[in-house]
Amino acid sequence: MGITSLVLKHHKFATIIFLLLFVVGMNSFLNMPRTENPQITVPAATVFAIYPGANPVDLEQLIAQPIEDAISELEDIKRVSTSIRDGLVVVNVEFYFGVDTDEKYNKVVQEINSVREVLPDDLYSLETLKWRVSDQVLMQLALTADSLPYHVLRTKAEKIQDAVKKLSAIRKVEVLAAPEQEVIVELDMEKMGVLNLGIDRVAKAIKSNNANIPGGSVKLGKRSFGVKTSGAYTNLDQIAATVVHAKNGYLIRLKDVATIRMGDEDEKYKARFKGTKSVFVAIYQKEGRNVFETTKEVDRVLQKIDSQIGANIELNQVFKQSREVENKISNFQGNLFQGIALVGILIFLALGVRSAFLVIIAIPLSIIIGLFGVDISGFAMQQMTIAGLVIALGLLVDNSIVMTEGINRYIDQGNKPAKAAVLAAAEIGWPVITATLTTVLAFVPIIAMPDKAGVFIRSMPVTIILTLSVSLLLALTLTPLLASRFFKNRSKPTTKNDGKQAKGIKRLLNYLVEHSYRDTIVFALKHRWLVIWGAIGVFSITMLMAYLYLGISFFPKAEKGQFLVRAHLPQGSSLEHTSEVVTHIETVLDTIPDVKFYASNIGHGNPRIYYNVLSKNYQKSFGEVFVQLESYDVDKFDALVDHLRGLFDKYTDARIEIKEFEQSPPVDAPIMVYIKGNELERLRKISKTFENLLASQPGVINLDNSLSKVRTDLLVDINRDKANMYGVPVHAIDKAVRTAVAGMQVDQFRDEKGEEYPITLRMPQGDEFSPDDFRKVYVKSMAGYAVPLHQLASIKFQKAPNEIRRFNYERTALLTADLEKGSSLDDALEPVIARLKSYNFPDGYDYYIGGELESRKESFGGMQRAVLIAILMIFAVLVLQFRSYTQPLIIFATIPLAMIGSVYALMITGNTFSFTAFIGLTSLVGIVINNAIILVDYTNWLRKEGYSKFEALRISGETRFTPIILTTLTTAGGLLPLTLQGGDLWAPMGWTIIGGLLISTFLTLVVVPVLYSVVVKEN
Repeated sequence: MGITSLVLKHHKFATIIFLLLFVVGMNSFLNMPRTENPQITVPAATVFAIYPGANPVDLEQLIAQPIEDAISELEDIKRVSTSIRDGLVVVNVEFYFGVDTDEKYNKVVQEINSVREVLPDDLYSLETLKWRVSDQVLMQLALTADSLPYHVLRTKAEKIQDAVKKLSAIRKVEVLAAPEQEVIVELDMEKMGVLNLGIDRVAKAIKSNNANIPGGSVKLGKRSFGVKTSGAYTNLDQIAATVVHAKNGYLIRLKDVATIRMGDEDEKYKARFKGTKSVFVAIYQKEGRNVFETTKEVDRVLQKIDSQIGANIELNQVFKQSREVENKISNFQGNLFQGIALVGILIFLALGVRSAFLVIIAIPLSIIIGLFGVDISGFAMQQMTIAGLVIALGLLVDNSIVMTEGINRYIDQGNKPAKAAVLAAAEIGWPVITATLTTVLAFVPIIAMPDKAGVFIRSMPVTIILTLSVSLLLALTLTPLLASRFFKNRSKPTTKNDGKQAKGIKRLLNYLVEHSYRDTIVFALKHRWLVIWGAIGVFSITMLMAYLYLGISFFPKAEKGQFLVRAHLPQGSSLEHTSEVVTHIETVLDTIPDVKFYASNIGHGNPRIYYNVLSKNYQKSFGEVFVQLESYDVDKFDALVDHLRGLFDKYTDARIEIKEFEQSPPVDAPIMVYIKGNELERLRKISKTFENLLASQPGVINLDNSLSKVRTDLLVDINRDKANMYGVPVHAIDKAVRTAVAGMQVDQFRDEKGEEYPITLRMPQGDEFSPDDFRKVYVKSMAGYAVPLHQLASIKFQKAPNEIRRFNYERTALLTADLEKGSSLDDALEPVIARLKSYNFPDGYDYYIGGELESRKESFGGMQRAVLIAILMIFAVLVLQFRSYTQPLIIFATIPLAMIGSVYALMITGNTFSFTAFIGLTSLVGIVINNAIILVDYTNWLRKEGYSKFEALRISGETRFTPIILTTLTTAGGLLPLTLQGGDLWAPMGWTIIGGLLISTFLTLVVVPVLYSVVVKEN
């Protein structure tokens, strides 16, 4: 080929270019970001609205629906899901992949800002957050001390926060489970009632005395002076001295009707580390940064500040992302190096020292130069990238093996090495290019996969395509260049008998060619239809076996020595009750020697330590414990999880579940069934039917129904006629009740150090607020008289929904569940879906299946279209290469032959047809046809030289036998370490490729010549 001749002619310049590419590749390898898993940016945003004291029904009408109405005006919305609990509304809006994420987020913010004026004026918080890949914590710390108050722990935590957030690579640092301090004004409402003093009067007095209004400036002579007033409060005594009323010539100050003190806000979130009271610090890094470099910087800061924390406080590391990344990458790199060693040994034994050197040198060069392309494509070094390198490992030497074998053959015929290199490139160049192009095209569907699964796995095919492209370039340039320098001239042409002088694998291969294969191909060509019908029969039986016995799955468990224990209590449970349940979980964990440590979260989820598990927001009836084991062993881990599930199932005060981490794109749960309708009670009855059906399915665990439980509320039933008669506005009653029960923030207090604290009005905090306390509450009429609340309203118990869910603007009952390891999603959902289809839903009611099944359909459905396009593209390339329609069809016959081996490999090893197995099968399409391309192309070349069709087929098969077998062995050998050690995620893919490749190779060497002899005419 021209490029080969050009490189040989300008070999010094070519050497410099190769060296330059290697240097930039090494720079990328050393400096590209490292992560454990692919970083997925989902185009989505979440709106949080906090309105303490409001129930779900009121929140739906006051907040959720107005926000949904505003969001619905946006385009490209995929789904809108809303969760409404006491005091909290969470609206998630997700857009279709491919949109501009920043633009959509900005539009969501604009819509929320536009609707703010129709939301309640006293809404505590309204926040819009963008979904970020960097929301997984870099590091989670725990400051522990049982004997110290929270404000001391918080002060120490804030020192860490201030020091770490100065680092350029850090995005944010959060202090968690440390209640803020506030100025608490405990009102004596009975005394206020006697004085006819209303809550509004107190609030206005505080705000008016806390104003800090600039007085302007005055000019005195030639100078100008700023005018300052007494301004805002600077200490608590000033707040206490605030005049709130005057009666009979006496001033009534705030301290006369209230107690003013600094204190902690109501606890919403408690944390413990190994059972000890703690405050958590969560550290997040910016996107695109190297996790190892950032961690080193943070560690240096923590070492400096550790001595300032104090002897009574322990600083513990709960989670360190760099440790997880190091474990994952080191395991994959180990698989890669083992694969390189296996491939090197095979090549050395088969080709000898000089030829093996030429082939093996292509491995590191292709990988390093390929990583430069991966780096500039925006991908990090993570498990998908390294898996791509492992898959490409065996493939990237194929071209060099074929080229080296061709050069050796021409040298054996008496040509000098340089000329042999040019002749081999001329003969093999285009077939090698075609074979590489078809392999590359086979990976295009994986790149084109839609939605989260496509983004999750995209770096793998990109890595394979780039490294294969580099290997093709090296095979056409560097391999001939090195061969012309290192190979020696033969003193005389090699004869057939010289094959007996070969050693090791090469001698074995020569023996197989001259005896077993020669006899087999002659027999096959004499009994062509027997071979063809035999292959069709085997394929048909295999597909039937796959349909009957080969299970289907999506993604497996994460295989980490970590898990979450979640406690769900009845809605309305206090934080103290939840803490008691979590204490029970801790007591159980303390009895297990394999548990290294645990971090407990009461009223909130643990910070996001795994990429696809989101942290649960504030909820007093929820507890979560992150458990870290000493080590991971799959059998021990599964046994421990089963043991804990058995223990916790017996616990009656709460539903306790074990959540294992899974390797998949973000999804709330594997099983998600939405029942949509308007009336909550009817939704509850329908969803209960399907909840019971799901519960009866084998393998279904952690089943939850959002409407399964109701709770009892205290209803302040206002007699509006009485209220009007007394001249008491309804909003005044609502405000009085809110102040008494939840407290009401009226202003901010800034101390002398510049620290700000909210000023909160509330009733005195006793042990518990009881219904009798409402008798102490007074409201002021418009005439200025204080009216007891119990004269205007009655207190009743009322059933209310625990939570209201909405999906795409409709009320929804959501059923979610996990699956036990080894259980089939299809087996669990098949009877449920059949029942849903036959169920007689009332008008306006419907269902929707989400979760893993939805993700699988989106991913596989989009991929099927891309596979069809890729096959047509490959066929077009083959038509261009062979100038024929029939010969590409012969080559395509290798694909069903490969499927035979893939199916039996999965069945024998006990694996299911998972998402990665599907990736392996797609990859196999491009790999297996390479052998057929080289075989058919050489047959055509021999026929041009004058050989008959049958003789050309026999010689072609014998000549290409060795390189075909070697490329198969190197591909399988390169994949073997990942297949055996990569766990449940990579084993199905590895066995799919290895099994399909081994079977298709041997069948290709027989079936393809037979098909050629039948389809292609003699002339």
